[in-house]
Amino acid sequence: MDKNGLNYVYFLPHTCVYFSYGCIIMGRNKKSVQTTLLLVFFLLTVIIFGAYISYFLSSESGKLKTQAFKTVTNDAETISTFMDEEISSVNSVIQNIAYSNLVRNHFLTYLNKPSSNENGNYSGMQNLKELTDVLTAIIGPSRSVDQIYLYALDKGCVGVGLDNFNSTEISVTDKSWYESLTEEDSNKLIFCDHDSHLKKYFTYEEGSSFLTICSFYQSSFYKPQGVIEVKQSLASLTSKLNKIGTGTYKESKYIYDKNGVLVYSSHADNDTAGYFNVLRSGDTENTDSVRHITYDNDTHLFAITSSYSGFTTVIAIKNHDIYGPVWDFIKANLLIFFIFVLFTLVLSYVVSRVITSPVKKMYTNIESLHTDEENILTDSLEDINTNIIELDSLYSAVVTMHEKTKESIKREIALNNQNLQSQILALNSQMNPHFLYNSLATISAMADEGMNAEVINMCQTISRILRYISSDKEHLVSIREDVSHVKDYLECMKMRYGDDLIYSINLPDEMTELKIPKLCLQLIVENSIKFATKGVKAPWKINVTGHITETHWEITVKDNGPGFSEEDLTELNRKIAEINNNKFLPSLEINGMGLLNIYIRFKLLYDGKHIFKIENNETGGALVTIGGELE
Repeated sequence: MDKNGLNYVYFLPHTCVYFSYGCIIMGRNKKSVQTTLLLVFFLLTVIIFGAYISYFLSSESGKLKTQAFKTVTNDAETISTFMDEEISSVNSVIQNIAYSNLVRNHFLTYLNKPSSNENGNYSGMQNLKELTDVLTAIIGPSRSVDQIYLYALDKGCVGVGLDNFNSTEISVTDKSWYESLTEEDSNKLIFCDHDSHLKKYFTYEEGSSFLTICSFYQSSFYKPQGVIEVKQSLASLTSKLNKIGTGTYKESKYIYDKNGVLVYSSHADNDTAGYFNVLRSGDTENTDSVRHITYDNDTHLFAITSSYSGFTTVIAIKNHDIYGPVWDFIKANLLIFFIFVLFTLVLSYVVSRVITSPVKKMYTNIESLHTDEENILTDSLEDINTNIIELDSLYSAVVTMHEKTKESIKREIALNNQNLQSQILALNSQMNPHFLYNSLATISAMADEGMNAEVINMCQTISRILRYISSDKEHLVSIREDVSHVKDYLECMKMRYGDDLIYSINLPDEMTELKIPKLCLQLIVENSIKFATKGVKAPWKINVTGHITETHWEITVKDNGPGFSEEDLTELNRKIAEINNNKFLPSLEINGMGLLNIYIRFKLLYDGKHIFKIENNETGGALVTIGGELE
């Protein structure tokens, strides 16, 4: 490994490709011709018996899967409807309270307690009794909700339902949900929680879970006067949800609120949070319709998000549970299958021995081929004659394939090696401490001067640069994409140097969708800025121009710097000649420039049909031209 780590990058793909290719050849050579033919005849015979099984699996499995998905989809819609109905029922109570003149009058009297006098206490108690009577009437004999609380905005609370009480010491701002309520645009908060205080009124565990809706209680002039909190036990809803579904597919049912908190679960599952995260990262705009998402290649999630409440219903089923009836059928026929397999093995063995002798010649010659890393690209297969037309044709094809494979491996090694080196060179170029320091220093200076818009633009531009550099795209990108990245880079440099840096980009629209190696334009532009700013006085000019003809296209990057020295031009031309002879990338150290990197990528990716010129401008500055032939 050299000081830049480039030799390591070179040998790693080289070794991996050779090792993989060698393992394939060695693995194949371990099978004799007789074994190969035995397997072929065996498979052909087994296919006859397996046709019925395949037909059964293809037809019945599809029907089972369709039926399962349809059933689960209906169940998800039913659960979501039940949940919306429950929320709507509780919300109706909220509306009845909010629009009741009796409640408003008594509650306002409660908020504005009369001064302490002879009849003051009696008047307040009478008003409180009438208020609780009205709230009790709203709950009704059918108990549409379990609990109603009315809170004053400062201190004071009236409770009706399971827990009847009045307190002037309770403050609504101390409630854990109050801050969330104030952040809601609709002035309404829907959530589910466990209430340990109301739990004592139930004899079963589900009684501690409640659906809660909180809303600001407003006056006739829409000014907040207090807060309404209505609670309904989830016991009845849970009972209904547990009865949904036949259980044939062992489905698991879950309900999440809009913040991803699990409200209901039919089964204990450690991955419920993972389910919601997958749903949230998908199509979040599609509400009131069931979405089907595959999770971990093993679980099918059917989810529906209610536009009314924001609650998400999820039903999860495993692949193996969908195909349970099919596997039961297969298990019942395993014995017959194994007897048939044994018979076909014996028959295939006898037949394969008859035709193995001439094939062994081919085997012996192929086995002699070295598969180690040192000789895989140099050894060749010798010509042989088996006196069988088909086998001779097959062996000739193997020889041809071997030669083509060697060339393909050489090309792939060079391409992968160059791509990795170019990524390292680009990352080192973009992520060096000077680039980050100068960018941060520019941002800091702009922030001190209150240039908020410029700071935001600078941060967004740097973010796009880093995202583009680290993206896992193909080797080739469109000129439009690379030019967009170059513009971001130049904008950063422009913010740093101000009017001292002048640039222009003029490319015909016809060439924007042509493919070029990723990051090549940015490396050329960066090289121009680096040497222009060190060699001449400002202003520094960078011009990127392009033109296209019927046969080829070109892009030229021009600067007004000192240009290339004769030593650099000589060294560059020597390196390019070395690349043309060896087809491998030498050390990438010519004054820190990545021009050789760009040349080798164009040579490999365009198979020699490329344009690459490095020269000095007659009026000063350097010219770098890249391009290629049009197909």
